[in-house]
Amino acid sequence: MSNISIAICDDLAEERQNLAKMVRNYCGRYRLSPVLRMFSSGDELLNTFSQPGQFQLIFLDIYMPGCSGTDTARRIRAMDRDVAILFATTSQDHGLESFEIQASDYLVKPFQQAEVDRALDWCLEHIPEPQRCLSVLSEGERRELPLSSIQYIDVYGHRARIHTSREVVVARRCLDDLEEAISSRDFLRCHRCALINMNYVQGMEGNDFRMSDDCLIPISSASLSQIRSQFIDWTYFKAWGQA
Repeated sequence: MSNISIAICDDLAEERQNLAKMVRNYCGRYRLSPVLRMFSSGDELLNTFSQPGQFQLIFLDIYMPGCSGTDTARRIRAMDRDVAILFATTSQDHGLESFEIQASDYLVKPFQQAEVDRALDWCLEHIPEPQRCLSVLSEGERRELPLSSIQYIDVYGHRARIHTSREVVVARRCLDDLEEAISSRDFLRCHRCALINMNYVQGMEGNDFRMSDDCLIPISSASLSQIRSQFIDWTYFKAWGQA
């Protein structure tokens, strides 16, 4: 289950609650764990906003007392260029402004569940990887592990060992479940018991990946050619994307 932080800003309490219900419906279907924060004005949201990455998604009404939704969005965008901003309003007259602010979508009230689902599909697909987390229960404590910190995961029996850049977190999760929750092009299932973050691969040595901590992770011999091809394709993709 992945955690995602979402802000809903609307001066009407009923509108906030209706949208929150639709967001929870969506997240429930995709096994996401939303952390929802409600705000009744742009000023209230801005007073809370402290750093980039605080929210992954922000729903903003446009017509609010005090700081309007578009002005709020401009000030947030100046502080966080990656957060997905979705306008939810009664008017269709702000399309150009939403484009200039780099809003991810523009929902016109009253909207239905399907429209919220479509907007969330697009936004979640484009959330920068460093902002995404894997939520696991370890030793009775809920942990939120940034995907960017996970080097690899190996599973023995019913225990998954999640190797991060700082520690090893143990959770009772199967690898299929973890792979689905992570759902990232940076991660590769190279063995029935191992999932690696390719950003931490030093190279391939025979039937193993050598990771940045010098650990050797086995590659399934039956899928060796396919996995090697996937890793090479990913390497070219990363090089092209950063060019």
